[in-house]
Amino acid sequence: MFRVANYAQHQLTMSYAMRTQGSLAERQIQIASGKQAQYYSNISTKASELVNVERAVARTTQFTRNIDQALTRLGIMESAVGTMTDRATEVLSIISSAMSGENISDVPLQEFAATFLAEIESLLNTQHEDRYLFAGSQTNNPAVDLSDVNYTPQAGLPGVFTADTDYYQGDTLQLAVRSAETFETTYGITADEPAFEELLRALSYMDYAGANLDGAVLEQAFTMMKSAVDGLSDIRGRIGASSKVLESAKSGHEDYLTYTTNLVSTLEDVDMAEATTRLAQDEVQLQASYLSLSRLSQLSLLNYLR
Repeated sequence: MFRVANYAQHQLTMSYAMRTQGSLAERQIQIASGKQAQYYSNISTKASELVNVERAVARTTQFTRNIDQALTRLGIMESAVGTMTDRATEVLSIISSAMSGENISDVPLQEFAATFLAEIESLLNTQHEDRYLFAGSQTNNPAVDLSDVNYTPQAGLPGVFTADTDYYQGDTLQLAVRSAETFETTYGITADEPAFEELLRALSYMDYAGANLDGAVLEQAFTMMKSAVDGLSDIRGRIGASSKVLESAKSGHEDYLTYTTNLVSTLEDVDMAEATTRLAQDEVQLQASYLSLSRLSQLSLLNYLR
């Protein structure tokens, strides 16, 4: 029972108890979630800075994903070019053997040429995530078609040696990756590179030399294949240089993410030790408030006179 004499004190104690109860609930949520607050409005002094940092983290994370995607493609392309280099080196050995003495008729040049041409065509049509990597921006179509009617690498033989890139089905546009806020990195290799054209044409000349036992054309195939090997090494170097640039950019983004992630944690994460201590204090205060309310409810003139 509350009387006029103790009603005001009861209401004040009740408000203190409710405030302490709210603080206690807030501490419990902080400890359970690990965050200082559930809404930006509850950390108004830090909200603007926190939002800006979180946006920067999201942008940087996306840049890192873009770079990872480009690095994966470059790695696959580098592997394909490496295989081509190995095959070109094998062809040089085969041609060298055929050019020794009168061996041109003893080496199955046509069979070797057909096998290597099919493999090189497959390598230049390498796909990743349904994208043809050597086709420029025409990623939905195979980069190379050696059966194209316009592709005639043996035209003019035995005396005329002319470059022919009509096998190429892509375009000259190189892909680019947004690696930073104001920077794009161009990367990628297209299948109409001179080294690829020389590699394919040298194999076609090898086929012609085998069919016609033409030593002069075979020598031209050997010379062209050596040039192709040098060109392939240059392509691998360019791929490596692009990868190096992207890896450097990624490293910078990772350092920035480490810094900003720590900053976000500082702005929004709760200090567990402090929160636990305050929770214990709030529990003591709440118990004291309940005790005071209990005693106020028992006040009466009879109890006082006793």
